[in-house]
Amino acid sequence: MGNIFFEAIRGDKIVHQYFIGQSTIVSENEKGVRVYAHGRYNLASQFVGRKKELAELNDWLTDDRLMFVIVALGGTGKSALAWHWLETLKTQDEPPFNLIIWHGFYETGRVDDFLTDVLAFLGEKPQELGSKRVQLNRLLERLAAAPALIILDGAERLLRAYSGLSAAYQGDEEQTQALGHARDCVDPVAADLLVGLSQLGNGSKTLITTRLMPRDLLGRGEKMPARIGRCDLTGLDPADAYRFFTEWGIQATPAEVNAVCQPLDYHPFCMALLAGYAAADFANPGDLRAAANYDPTHDLLGRRQHILQRAYDNLPPAAQITLGRLAAFRAAVPWETIAAIFGDNRHTRNNLHLLEQRGLLQRSVVSNQPAATGDLSLATRHSPLATSFDLHPIARRYAYERLADRAAVHTQLIVYFEAAPEPPKINSLADLDPTIELYHHLTRAERYDDAAVLFRDRLASPLYFQLGAYQQRIELLQALFPDGEDKPPRLSDESDQAWTLNGLANSYSLAGRPSAAVPLFQQQIAIREKQGDKKNTAVGLGNLAYMAQIPIGALAEAAGNLRRNIALCQEIEDRFQEAVGHQEYGRLLSTCGDYAQSAAELDAALELFTADRRIQSQGIVWAYRALAALLQGEAAAAQNAAQEALRLADETARTRHPVERDYVQAHWLLGWAALAQGDHAASQTRLDEALRRCRAINLVEMEPSILLAHARLARAVKRNDISFNYAQQALTIAQRSGYVLDLADIHNHLARLALDAGDTAAVRSHAQTAHDYAFCDGPPYAYQSALDEATRILNEL
Repeated sequence: MGNIFFEAIRGDKIVHQYFIGQSTIVSENEKGVRVYAHGRYNLASQFVGRKKELAELNDWLTDDRLMFVIVALGGTGKSALAWHWLETLKTQDEPPFNLIIWHGFYETGRVDDFLTDVLAFLGEKPQELGSKRVQLNRLLERLAAAPALIILDGAERLLRAYSGLSAAYQGDEEQTQALGHARDCVDPVAADLLVGLSQLGNGSKTLITTRLMPRDLLGRGEKMPARIGRCDLTGLDPADAYRFFTEWGIQATPAEVNAVCQPLDYHPFCMALLAGYAAADFANPGDLRAAANYDPTHDLLGRRQHILQRAYDNLPPAAQITLGRLAAFRAAVPWETIAAIFGDNRHTRNNLHLLEQRGLLQRSVVSNQPAATGDLSLATRHSPLATSFDLHPIARRYAYERLADRAAVHTQLIVYFEAAPEPPKINSLADLDPTIELYHHLTRAERYDDAAVLFRDRLASPLYFQLGAYQQRIELLQALFPDGEDKPPRLSDESDQAWTLNGLANSYSLAGRPSAAVPLFQQQIAIREKQGDKKNTAVGLGNLAYMAQIPIGALAEAAGNLRRNIALCQEIEDRFQEAVGHQEYGRLLSTCGDYAQSAAELDAALELFTADRRIQSQGIVWAYRALAALLQGEAAAAQNAAQEALRLADETARTRHPVERDYVQAHWLLGWAALAQGDHAASQTRLDEALRRCRAINLVEMEPSILLAHARLARAVKRNDISFNYAQQALTIAQRSGYVLDLADIHNHLARLALDAGDTAAVRSHAQTAHDYAFCDGPPYAYQSALDEATRILNEL
């Protein structure tokens, strides 16, 4: 959770303040406007220019658009523009908002922090609300209750293009052609947050700054919806560039400014570096002529690199080393950490002051309350205020690339973070921050084997079982693949490589990205086959089939892998894995409409599980029996089977521990069975419970099916508007995840809704789309019940 600082102000004066932590400020003025600012922006100099953009923002404030997105390359001044506009807005005599929220994502890029911090500020207890989706729904309710201005700074950190441990070192050149999934939100909840904010009513508005336009905000054909405005920020106006250097105290004529800055497209961050360079020149200090003889390259990115080189080369060697050491951290560094690692002495302090003066380092002074568990500073604090230092992402990447002995620096930081005590209890990702920082330095030092051990021993279990943080697992494990995911992780032991490949593939599947899991499972299987490890080869084949291939409709390959899985298990006499193979093959066959053979496979699985007293596994077989019955239209049999699955889930909870996924599945099937028998009240109760439990553990793979069941129930009670909304929610998740079987069912349902509305064109479009998805690999490897339904709808036309 982000650190929070509250203040209360009257007019322009702060009258009292109180703290929760270190990086968030909250205030209330005499007109009752409350202001929350996490990751607040610190202007390095006087703000100049941007009259056109400020006017656009003021116009947006009064028009009908609910969201405005500022898009630009790094260093163009997105954050500065938004912060200056906000500070000006707060001085108005009659502010248009009762609540103002500023949240910067540069520190972590986690939507979790935004939800918990803002909810806590609003007086809610986020931990009691449960899952992120429940927290999101509650937050949107609160924000829609009164006119609120929400500003999300650095929202590119929510996108796949800028996620992962390497995000702090990422430049724009890799993303200038970013298309498709690169602009998708990593976390589906983040996507729902952006869409939800773009639809807030009651006068609330949202401003976003980002390097890339999130695709989730675009409509069909990637066209901008009317409710969203966009500004593509470029360089400063030439006249404002002259004012910029004047504010820095740099002597220059307008012609000299144009000569120096025009090749840079008046890029603000480059201009700040030029000002710092000119101010420190020995021959002409404080004179822009000191920077007039550079030789720019052909493109903006290249010119910006050249200016960074000039600013960097003009530093004393000791200051270059200090800058590089700070760049080795992923985020802002408290002064106490710098002093503990690099020494609290005159040289360190002088280098920090110099870097700040040159515009290469940003300093912030905030509250110094007792550190939260996830605080990166391990030193004892005494001052009521604390100082931290951070680099602009452009400067961080450049300085890090020129760090002479990265391994030695990271090794020094490893020693520091190894001393961090393990938290007694893991309640949130923040509790794991010191361990994740240690992992970061191990991978950056190319100590991949040590990083893998750290992940396995201290991160894998809490991220998987306690937090359901599958995306965080993906980002961490990706660091073990410096050669790309098409090659094995850079680990010395093949068994460790296979374990890591399987772990990353599992995480992709559970995070709703089964297609990305397929090649990783295949690599894992190849390693185990090479080792002659038939047991883990069989496990890999099963995982590949039912965690990745079945959801994406690769039914023929899945069937072959499951048959091979069963044969291997029979060969090595592994009864449990053989039973799992029969169980999953039975589910696949029911999907394909071969119900007799499906029943035989499920019977074989149940016999083995019963003989070995595998209670939880027996429950899964009964759930699959219920699903097969529902696909055949046998609602009563489905209800009995689902009830037995629920009973066995309870028995598992009593004798071992609860398996939440089994409860989600049982309640969903009971809700569907009740709907099929016309018991709408019982169906509603069961489906509500299924959705609540599903979202509490972020079970992406089952959410579309539960939402679709809700949609079917709403249509059954003649609430087609609600039905459509549920179906659209299911469609969004299924499309993002590539869940082919779910997409077939959802489009069939949308076709039924269109048929109710008399929209023949929509009926035909949805039914044909459903038919195409359900066809999969073609009979006998098609999703037969959905294919039959699509055919029926098309025939009805």
